[in-house]
Amino acid sequence: MTTITTEERRCILCGEASSQGIVVDADRSGSADLDLRPPPDQRDTIVHWVQECPHCGYCAPAIDEHVAGADETAKSPAYRALRSESEAPPLVVRLLCASTMLLHADRLVEATETALWAAWAADDAGAGEDARRARRRTLDLLDELRGRKEHYIADENAETLVMVDIARRAGEFERADRLLDALSAVDDPRFSALVAFQRSKVAANDTGRYTIAEASGAGP
Repeated sequence: MTTITTEERRCILCGEASSQGIVVDADRSGSADLDLRPPPDQRDTIVHWVQECPHCGYCAPAIDEHVAGADETAKSPAYRALRSESEAPPLVVRLLCASTMLLHADRLVEATETALWAAWAADDAGAGEDARRARRRTLDLLDELRGRKEHYIADENAETLVMVDIARRAGEFERADRLLDALSAVDDPRFSALVAFQRSKVAANDTGRYTIAEASGAGP
């Protein structure tokens, strides 16, 4: 069962109050996609994963909490350009704005995760090019994370396999191939089955969405 509540939150930047949805609980039944995009009931709550002040445009995990450097970021050309993106779905814009806020605050793991959420939101909106751009941004942030010896997923091989799917879905097939090569020595039958599945899809230049259950032969 999914439970959403509404609370009044006061924006830490402009001081104005607005109603914001809070996810109390969400049904987690079903298989996630290979890039960890959750099944529909849980994914339908994505509109509440990041808050947006309707008065000043501050986007953050919670608008009543200050993200370091938020005042400067909100005035930056990059943030303003995102805010004025008229063709992208509004939820995608909100999530990318929050990702930018978190990136400028050096909260790189959260910035990466929120960029991936933007790709999922674009998927649901049928906005293919926005989804590809968000996935490329996610990959770049993951590369930056790894350059710092940090990780979005603690298991580095699992993280690499998720990166393969993000790259494949973005049409970055050479990038996906390089990532798959790094997994060739992993000795685990279930993991190897997912690697083989991804290799077949990359070889076919397939950018389609598949669940973990489908890829492992366990069902839809």
